[in-house]
Amino acid sequence: MSGLKIVQILSLWLIVFLTIIDKRVSAVSCFTCSSKNGSDVNCEDPFHPAHSTYSQDCMVPREDHIGKFPANFCVKISGISSSTGDVLMIRTCVFENMDSQCGSFVFSGEKLSGCILTCFDDGCNEASPRASTAAVWLLPMLFVAALLAR
Repeated sequence: MSGLKIVQILSLWLIVFLTIIDKRVSAVSCFTCSSKNGSDVNCEDPFHPAHSTYSQDCMVPREDHIGKFPANFCVKISGISSSTGDVLMIRTCVFENMDSQCGSFVFSGEKLSGCILTCFDDGCNEASPRASTAAVWLLPMLFVAALLAR
């Protein structure tokens, strides 16, 4: 493999790395709202972003810490409270990955039955999960790297 191709491949990987790192050092921006038993129709599905609050560079509290810190993830939670039977829809930003899952889980001290969808792209909690920005860029770059390596 020629020196030029090696430089091109290393440059490509550097771009991928910087794209991923850049996302990790700034706060994510998310839609934020909550609806209990349909109290906020603009928060429910189908969701229309024009009628909801968009929190730019979310700052959130951390357990056992003072102050607020840049959020890393957006979440969309739809579930039923185990204690009250209330139907909840919550869109917010969080510091830690809550893993996308369906079943029983605890959010803000409340046991819920439903689904929690976690994502890390700006505004990604408006609907169901979609491909992340890193994945959208990574696949074509890997294809180009494979072509250059020939």
